[in-house]
Amino acid sequence: MTVAPSRVEAAFPDALHGVSQDGIPYILLRPDQLVETVRRCRDELGYTRWVDVTAVDEPNVEPRFELQYLIHSLTEHRWLRLKTQTDDAVPSIVGVFPGANWYEREVFDLFGVVFDGHPNLTRLMMPDEWEGHPLRRDYVDANVEPVDFTVTREALGTGGGNELRG
Repeated sequence: MTVAPSRVEAAFPDALHGVSQDGIPYILLRPDQLVETVRRCRDELGYTRWVDVTAVDEPNVEPRFELQYLIHSLTEHRWLRLKTQTDDAVPSIVGVFPGANWYEREVFDLFGVVFDGHPNLTRLMMPDEWEGHPLRRDYVDANVEPVDFTVTREALGTGGGNELRG
């Protein structure tokens, strides 16, 4: 018995499809496919509600960043996640979903991913003079006190968390 492809799978037969651990189906795209895929999902498949974009940073993997876009179909009550991977930049989708503006700025500010074509890609949360991107896994800030977790105790050679730090 064969299972008929979903509307999303039928619309993007050459894409890599899957289901995330939270049960939301996803499509893995090349960055150059992102804007057109988002537009088609909105216009042809009814995913008209913009929800979120976030990044996952794996510095030891190529490409380093996986961006995950979450959209929703109000008429079908379905979620869809679009994923793309990059080391540095992806096209902005603000032209398709204007609400993505601040989300892209947040990812730029905290991870350093550039959104080509964004109308105002400036820092959103960190001060303008801040150097670096604090949610990158390899970001180091000498002024931050490490959190006392068991794994950091072993890595940093600290005690049980009861000693005072100066």
